[in-house]
Amino acid sequence: MSSTQRGAQRHDDDYYVTPHWLIEELLDAVEHDFLGQTLKNGLVMDPSCGGCEKYEPSYPTVLKKRFPNILLTTSDIRSDSKADFTDVDFLAVNKPGHQDVIITNPPFNLSVEFAQKGLMFVKDGGYVVLLQRLNWLGTIKRREFWVNAPLQTVYVHHKRASFYPDKPNRKDSIEYAHFVFKKGFAPNSATIKVI
Repeated sequence: MSSTQRGAQRHDDDYYVTPHWLIEELLDAVEHDFLGQTLKNGLVMDPSCGGCEKYEPSYPTVLKKRFPNILLTTSDIRSDSKADFTDVDFLAVNKPGHQDVIITNPPFNLSVEFAQKGLMFVKDGGYVVLLQRLNWLGTIKRREFWVNAPLQTVYVHHKRASFYPDKPNRKDSIEYAHFVFKKGFAPNSATIKVI
């Protein structure tokens, strides 16, 4: 999901390794609120899990370290992923879920679709947490989505990330945030927090 405006090549499958510190920073920020408690005690799913022979999947690795008893299910569309279920297109699954939290770093070009599908998969009052570029909030194309989205909080990360573990000094060209949607939350009433 890395921004490619500075000559970076886009991966064919849009797989980028999410830095663990970004996830840890979010977990620190939500540790004492309802999202933190729900992550610790609820049914959690990462539908775009990632991982490969070289790297562990980021969200499951960090979540299991923080919450050893987490009830976590993972899936990914890629067959080489380290997910519980591979070759699963989350957007094509028609059976609504009963998750408490969906948390992932989806492909940028499918981010709206992941948010919408995620909201179908969570219980009333459940959360969908997506890591995206901060400029995801823009464009005419996504305006209707944002006007109606139950966006609760935007956690803006205070420094730029590298999505290339072998090149940690190769920072991305844009800021990132974790967007937290809450099913049933009033649209256009989100809080922005810098973490």
